[in-house]
Amino acid sequence: MGEAVLAYLSAKEGMASIKRATVAWKAAAPFWQDMPIARVDIKSAEDYRQRRAHCKAITVRNELAVIRAALNWAEKQKLIKKAPFIQMPPIPASNVGHLSKAEFRRLLDHAQAPHIRIFLQLAVGTGARTNALLDLTWDRVDFERGVITLNPQDRVQTSKYRATVPMNAQLRTALQEAKEGALSDYVVEHGRDRVASIKNGFKAAARRAGLTATPHMLRHSAAVWMAMENVPFSQIAQFLGHTDSRITERVYARFSPSFLSNAAEALTW
Repeated sequence: MGEAVLAYLSAKEGMASIKRATVAWKAAAPFWQDMPIARVDIKSAEDYRQRRAHCKAITVRNELAVIRAALNWAEKQKLIKKAPFIQMPPIPASNVGHLSKAEFRRLLDHAQAPHIRIFLQLAVGTGARTNALLDLTWDRVDFERGVITLNPQDRVQTSKYRATVPMNAQLRTALQEAKEGALSDYVVEHGRDRVASIKNGFKAAARRAGLTATPHMLRHSAAVWMAMENVPFSQIAQFLGHTDSRITERVYARFSPSFLSNAAEALTW
């Protein structure tokens, strides 16, 4: 299996999801790499799921997807006679915790510390992950072009892809105000230091606002708000740094008023 997967990854090195596939294979390799392809069957996939029971189902699916893709590729290349069937674990029901815009405004009103306020505004204005926002430096906030480059120049893009996104007028104003009082290179700063964690400040603001929320919910909130405004899923995916818009569609389609509306109209009588 190891030879087949490495050959597949080498042949597909130009595909958009190659970094994610490589990371998935690194996790899967200890179990699969020395296994003869003739021994790959439903039981081996079940055994692998048991070994990775401590991981989320979607993580195991991503790892098994690389195995399945490599086997299918090997069959098409006539390297093997028939690709064994790989049974994928079911996709768990997705609970997309998010805030309404009214709830977000309430949260923002109860954020007392400036670094928590600017984090909240950045989080919903970019849809970025927490680490990307805490890493953000002012040299990557381009007011002239109106864009924010979330990935540092010296950081290699990983499966946690960091996009370059435009800033809306509301976020631009907030960032300009923060820049005037900046004491360090970091956008989210506390005094002259980079903020290592916003969990305590965020939790305190949520408690004062009477909300049950986590920082990651703001990323979901950004995606849900875009879906509710019928933003195409390809654009939402790029905003969030998803390499495959099918992931975005699967999670957020239910929030889009127009999703499947044409299909519904076809069913009139």
